[in-house]
Amino acid sequence: MPSAQQGRWRRPLMAMLLAAICGWVAPLAADQPSDSRAARAELEKAQADIERLKVMLQGLRQEVSGMEAELKESETDIGRLQRERRELEQQIRDGESRLIDLREQTRTLQASLKAQQQQIARQVRAAYMAGQQSYLKLLLNQDDPGRMARMLRYYDYVGQARVGEITRFNDTIAELQQASAQIVTQQTSLQQQREGLAERTAALETQQRKRSQLLASLQGQQRSQAEQLRAREAERAELTRLIKRLEEAVVSIPVPAGNLPFAQARGKMPLPVRGQVAARFGSQRGADSRLKWDGLVINAPSGTPVNAIHGGRVVFADWLRGSGLLLILDHGGGYLTLYGHNQTLLKEVGAWVQPGEPIATVGSSGGLSEPSLYFAIRHRGQALDPLGWCMLSG
Repeated sequence: MPSAQQGRWRRPLMAMLLAAICGWVAPLAADQPSDSRAARAELEKAQADIERLKVMLQGLRQEVSGMEAELKESETDIGRLQRERRELEQQIRDGESRLIDLREQTRTLQASLKAQQQQIARQVRAAYMAGQQSYLKLLLNQDDPGRMARMLRYYDYVGQARVGEITRFNDTIAELQQASAQIVTQQTSLQQQREGLAERTAALETQQRKRSQLLASLQGQQRSQAEQLRAREAERAELTRLIKRLEEAVVSIPVPAGNLPFAQARGKMPLPVRGQVAARFGSQRGADSRLKWDGLVINAPSGTPVNAIHGGRVVFADWLRGSGLLLILDHGGGYLTLYGHNQTLLKEVGAWVQPGEPIATVGSSGGLSEPSLYFAIRHRGQALDPLGWCMLSG
C-alpha cells in the first residue's frame, strides 16, 4: 500500500507523463489525416485508371468472322472450365487431406477414451473394495488429529481426481462426436465436389470436340498460301492495334518499392516456361518467307504453369485472334511482355504479379494443333528478341 506522501509525488509525475504523451500524439494526429487523404487519393486514382483501362478493352472490338467468333467463345469456355476443374481438383485434394486428419484425430480420441474408461473402472473398483464406510471409520477411529487431517486431504484429492477423470471422459466423448460429425460433413462436401468435377469434365470434353470441328473448318477456309498470308497479316495488325491502345492508356498502379526496373534485369530473367524453343525471334513463320516471328514459340505440355518473368501489372487478359488466350504484363518504362496460346488465364486485368508467379497455363488456343507458348517482349511498340533479355536455361 503506497503512503500518502508517495501518492502526492506520483500525481504530478503522472500529469507530466500524460502531457508529454499528448505532446507526441498531437502532431501525429495532425499529420495522419493528410497522409491518409494522400494515400486514399492515390488508391482512388489507380482504381480509376484500372476502370478506364477495362472500359477501353471492352470497347476494343475485334474484327473476326462468325467462325472465328465461335472459336473465341469455345476456347474461352475451355479456359474457364479448365480453371474451374483445376480449382475443384485442388479442393478435393485439400478435402481428402482434411478427411485423413479427422480420421487420425478420431483414432487418437478413441484410444484416449478407452484409456480413460480403464482408469475410471480401476477407481470404481478401488472405491468398492474399500467399502462405503471407510470414510466414516476414518473419522471415528483416528486418535491423532494431524494424521486424521492428512487422511481427509488424501480422500479429498482422490475424490477430485475421480471428478477430473469423469470430466475429461465427457470432454473426450464430446470431441469424438464433433470429429465424427465433421467427417460426415467432409465426406458430403467431397462427394459434391467430385460431382461438380465430373460435370466440368463432361462440359470440357464437349467444348474440346466443338473446337476441333471449328478448327478443321477454319483450316479448310485457309488452304491457299495467299489466304494464310492474309490471315497472319490480319492477326499481326490486330495485335499491333491492341498494343498501341494499351500504350495510350495511362495506368498509374503504384509499383512496389524495391522492385528492380525491367531494363536493369536484362539477361537475368528466366523464360516463362521450360520447354523446347520451336521458333526463335526473326525466324520464318510458316511457308511464306515474308512472315517472321516477333517472339519465341516454346513447346511445353498442356497445363504447364506459365510464370511472369518480372514483376508487373496485367493490362490484358482475354482472347485475341491469332494469339488465343493472351495475357500482357506492363513492367513500367514502356516494357510489355506477352504470353499467348494459353489454356487458362490465372490473372485478371489490374492484378499485380511478382517475378516467377504463375499467370497462365500452356495450351493451344488461337487455332494451334499442339500446345505451346508464344512469348514476346515489346518496348514502346518495338519487338525485342526475348533471348537477349532472358536466360535460355536456369
